[in-house]
Amino acid sequence: MNTLQRGGWAVGAAALALASQVHAQAQAQAQAQTSAPPAIPSSSVTLYGVVDMAVESARTGNGGLQRLESGVIAGSRWGLRGTEDLGGGQRALYVVEAGFNGDTGASGQGGLAFGRQVFVGLGGGWGQLTAGRHYTTLHTSLASYALTGLIWGNAANYFRDGTVLRASNSLRYQSPNMGGFTVRGMYSFGEAAGSSVASLYGGSVDYAAGPWALGASWMQRRTTAVNTDRYALLGAAYDFGVARAALLLSTRHDDLPAATSGQGRFYEASVTVPMGMAGQWLLSYGAYHGQARAQSDARALSVRYDHSLSKRTKLYAGVGRIHNEAGAAFTINTASNAGPVVQAGSRPSSVVLGISHAF
Repeated sequence: MNTLQRGGWAVGAAALALASQVHAQAQAQAQAQTSAPPAIPSSSVTLYGVVDMAVESARTGNGGLQRLESGVIAGSRWGLRGTEDLGGGQRALYVVEAGFNGDTGASGQGGLAFGRQVFVGLGGGWGQLTAGRHYTTLHTSLASYALTGLIWGNAANYFRDGTVLRASNSLRYQSPNMGGFTVRGMYSFGEAAGSSVASLYGGSVDYAAGPWALGASWMQRRTTAVNTDRYALLGAAYDFGVARAALLLSTRHDDLPAATSGQGRFYEASVTVPMGMAGQWLLSYGAYHGQARAQSDARALSVRYDHSLSKRTKLYAGVGRIHNEAGAAFTINTASNAGPVVQAGSRPSSVVLGISHAF
């Protein structure tokens, strides 16, 4: 055999060996792919939001007011929320949510970039713990037992203390459902050296079984070195099938003199009545009793109809009225903003016609 023949045999043997190795690797890879479980996405990100706009005609005690208003029955907003699977039933999670006024394009919540809520944390079978800017546990309870929420049409939204609905610099925990019970707790750091001023803490317990829902909530906020605001709430709701009814009672106590005190209590009784597959009526009546100042009581009545054009788009119309005593000046708030300023003792009213679209 000459040199050329011997070289050809060597090249052929090498090619055969290489082909055999590639074939073996391909078989092993195919078997691994066949036996491995299907891939599960380890993380997800969702962009979401609401644009809500309404034409409002209001009476304030100082004359009439017509305006285009944003965030009436749903706060106009956009946000991102996501999770990452950490394995073993554990996950990381976050929410970044900004409010805006659709009528002007301005940021909501006093101009904060992400004023509605922003937090990050961990969750699992033990519950969920997050850090950032949150809705308070008191807000969650108010929204749960004021049917349709703290929005236009709910007396609780007219009488609530709007300064304690969210808390920055806060930790919030929510338990899993434990035989119908859910427990929440939160703490907001005051972040003042050597002082507890501006700190806030609270918690809630809710129970749901069949048509019943019951809840209790409390919260305490240190406003100054000599004052602490204390809030408490009891709520109940029952679904009759043809209608759902709810009742809540909320109280506030403080250590301030009567002239500046916000002590008082209010209740709201509300009912929602479905109308076919797309419509719903809301009827709300509530009353406030000021416990520190005379003639500071008020009563509120609202009726609203919501009609869904699709899963994302809703039309609504409503009429509401407040009767303030001589020392009270409550106004008809929307989901996002305070209502127009009214005179003490006035009887403000509001008529709205709007559209809300969620994406």
